[in-house]
Amino acid sequence: MRKWFWWAVGLVLVGAVIRLVVFGHAPGRLAARMAGRGAETAAYPEPIPNPPTVPRTDFPRQQPSLAPAVSLAGPPPTAAALRSAVRNSNIVIVVLDAARADHTGCYGYSRATTPNLDRLASQSVVFEQHFCQFPCTTPSTVCLLTGQYPDTHGVGPPTHRSVMASECQVNERTITLERMLGAAGYRTCLFSGNPAASPAVGVGTGFQYAFPPSGIRPRQLGAAAGGQRRRESVSILLEKAKEKLRASTGKPFFFYVHFLPPHNPYSARDEFKALFHDSQPPGYREGKAAFTEVSKRDRVAAPPASSVEWVNLYDANLRWADWAVGELERVLKEAGVFENTLLIITADHGEAMREHAYEWHHTCPYDEAIHIPLLIRFPGKQGPVGRATALTETVDLLPTIADLYGLAGQSSPDPASAPQGKSLVPLLTGSASRVQDYVFCRTGGPWPCYVVRNHEWALMLYSGGELRALYDLVADPDQTCNVITEHPEVAAQMAAVFEQHAKRQRRPPLEFVDPTYQPPSEPDRPGPAISEETRRELRALGYLQ
Repeated sequence: MRKWFWWAVGLVLVGAVIRLVVFGHAPGRLAARMAGRGAETAAYPEPIPNPPTVPRTDFPRQQPSLAPAVSLAGPPPTAAALRSAVRNSNIVIVVLDAARADHTGCYGYSRATTPNLDRLASQSVVFEQHFCQFPCTTPSTVCLLTGQYPDTHGVGPPTHRSVMASECQVNERTITLERMLGAAGYRTCLFSGNPAASPAVGVGTGFQYAFPPSGIRPRQLGAAAGGQRRRESVSILLEKAKEKLRASTGKPFFFYVHFLPPHNPYSARDEFKALFHDSQPPGYREGKAAFTEVSKRDRVAAPPASSVEWVNLYDANLRWADWAVGELERVLKEAGVFENTLLIITADHGEAMREHAYEWHHTCPYDEAIHIPLLIRFPGKQGPVGRATALTETVDLLPTIADLYGLAGQSSPDPASAPQGKSLVPLLTGSASRVQDYVFCRTGGPWPCYVVRNHEWALMLYSGGELRALYDLVADPDQTCNVITEHPEVAAQMAAVFEQHAKRQRRPPLEFVDPTYQPPSEPDRPGPAISEETRRELRALGYLQ
């Protein structure tokens, strides 16, 4: 008996040691890691050195879904109820520049990068599978404002060779959010912290009021250091928004607010940087792309640090962007308009930090650069709350707003000037589990790539029609293994889907599937006059050399 007793004691001790090593200090640790831990839910008025001790909110870690669906906290509203909820309400779209979805708490990140965003997510519909159309600010912002894909609106990204790759701007006949809402009686205002998303480069020229970055540079901030100027620029955008609210005429308003962080340079206050400094980012890995020689072709700016510290600096900048979201919420509440505002929070693109050997975002076709957050919070407390796993895109925002506000009847005699996205209202009402079967995104650089993606597969087609990569998102969500030789039939079917999409564009990008295709020549549309100050600012942000 004594022998069996000591055997039992030994087994218990061995089990305890294994549990401690594998699971952490508590049996629930592994479950928490698997599910993903949300960040703190408390807002904060000023930077703080450490996160407060408050209850944390669990959010599911993002995984591809084989059954697209919408899960709401209560009975799904009717379309009529949604339209009634937004009647005469204001609209605020907040864009966090370069905010990737998987680094926010409401998308499963375990660091406390976005407490304000997470709290607002609990009052919103969160779209888990939301993607941009171009991982670069200028073309992506135009996609949002026009509801058009890049090969239809034709506005290219800033590059290290020229300010605008295509030297063009939005066609005057094109329906845009600001023009549509302005014609409906809204006061339309743009506040941008990035010159690549401003009238300075021909973006948002239909706004009645625009505060581009050129208005917040050294002229107002004196001889302060560049990092200090950029820190202050966030506060100045908030102050300008407050001024416009104080000058309210009683008309509903549409504010487009584009915060520069978490985009580089990483100028967050030291209190934010201290939160993550010298620690290991959760889940980070450095890897390679399917075609490493392609990923190294276009690097216009030097990385700020080693891979691990780069992620830490990025997360600090994201925490700073989240602080700005909380401050904007406070401004709207102090003006008494928050509960009568449709609030949309998203990003223009994500950020690559060597997960697939890509640096920054412009050229990266992987999820770290194209998978972005989208939260829609309805006015008051009666709107839908929940999560949607259906595929959605940046181009869907204009059709959704037009549908909600009864403006969908606006049309253009020129099909090339009309929106191409899909309204998300059927998802919000539960009348549909999806609005599209695929999303499409293209990249820039000397070797562009087109991504065709659904819930199960991601196909990458490189310009020239020869290099291709296919990823099984169910078995390999991190996109580490190119399986195109194992599944040629899947790649062929998705390439055919892309070809159909390409033929619907004003300038069909068929060179991604046909090496012999020669795009028809078009007369160049004149671009905006770019000031030298804007060029300097674009250069400082890494767009120009």
